[in-house]
Amino acid sequence: MNNTLLKLSISYIFNFKKDKAFSVSTILSSIALILGISILITVMSVMNGFREELISSLSGINGDVTIYNTNDKQIQKIKLKYPEIKIVKNIQERVITTNESGIEGLLMKSISNKDIYSIPKINDNLFEIKSTENEWVYIGVELARTLDVQVGDKIQVSIPGSSMTILGPVLNSNDLYIKGIFNSGIYDYDKYFIYSNIDQFYSDKKELIYDLYNAKKINLDDLSSFYYETWEQQNQSLAQALTTEKNVMFIILFFIILISSFTIISNQIFFIKEKFKDIVLLKSLGVSQFHICLLFFINSFLISFFSIIIGTSLGLLLSINIDVIENILSFLLNYDLWNNEVRYLSTMPYSIQINDIIFIISISLISSLLASYIPILRIFKIKPNLVLR
Repeated sequence: MNNTLLKLSISYIFNFKKDKAFSVSTILSSIALILGISILITVMSVMNGFREELISSLSGINGDVTIYNTNDKQIQKIKLKYPEIKIVKNIQERVITTNESGIEGLLMKSISNKDIYSIPKINDNLFEIKSTENEWVYIGVELARTLDVQVGDKIQVSIPGSSMTILGPVLNSNDLYIKGIFNSGIYDYDKYFIYSNIDQFYSDKKELIYDLYNAKKINLDDLSSFYYETWEQQNQSLAQALTTEKNVMFIILFFIILISSFTIISNQIFFIKEKFKDIVLLKSLGVSQFHICLLFFINSFLISFFSIIIGTSLGLLLSINIDVIENILSFLLNYDLWNNEVRYLSTMPYSIQINDIIFIISISLISSLLASYIPILRIFKIKPNLVLR
């Protein structure tokens, strides 16, 4: 009986000649479910990738933990307990840089030459040349593009001095040699952050700051005697915005799957109505209502199951090639879909998380099964004796 029901159910799906209307409705409901799942997977993958890449970039530039108001002796205790941690001592200063191509307000970090290689996101994408210049600077690729400079050129950096005039502080200007250009992948850092040793000449009254890298496993209780901030605390509003954005996008896109479920319900109601005579005949032949309901349930389940597989595969394919797709759409629409000035990152990232995929497949299956079951209740209302009379 079960094999017969399965064959009959499959024949209902693929019998195009006899049931053209049903075939069209089946295709439409399948497309709706496929698009809903694929879009949801793609958007969630991009949101996850954006969050992970942004977090990696933020902690890879500013460090996992930043410690203030301390000294080398105290920091050395942390280094002895966690030898894998990389510590970069620096002094931060707001500066103005100028050349023939423009003027920009920047944040300059004064560090030693060897510490530049301890900053992961800077060291990973750094182009530099050997030089004997005493006063050097590393700039980001976006700043280099704005000022139209390259490695080996010079830019003027002006630092507020201690002397005051009626117009404000006196600026101490220095011509710095561009020793290297980095590409961190974050637009703001590549344009508004520079690294130099020039501020060492003015560091007597400046606060020392210690950035800790590779410190994700550090026990924060060991830092209780320090004044510190984690990357989450430094970017609290941004982290909350990312979480909220992901949740809102998921809720909005989840309604696409619910709409797909309604198409399955309407498709099944139409199908049961089309097969009214077949249902009466099967009941008249003594086939139980359970087996008749199972016939239509298998039919709907097969459509939903294969639609979910195709939708999941399409979603994974779109996620993997999202950067290529974004470039093609931007070219066709003549509009930049991924504005790196707004989104911080220079390219559209993605991250496929198995937990999200399993969750999306699960809710798709549950909603599809419920949508398949509801129309089947109409079968119980069909009375063969009344129809045959």
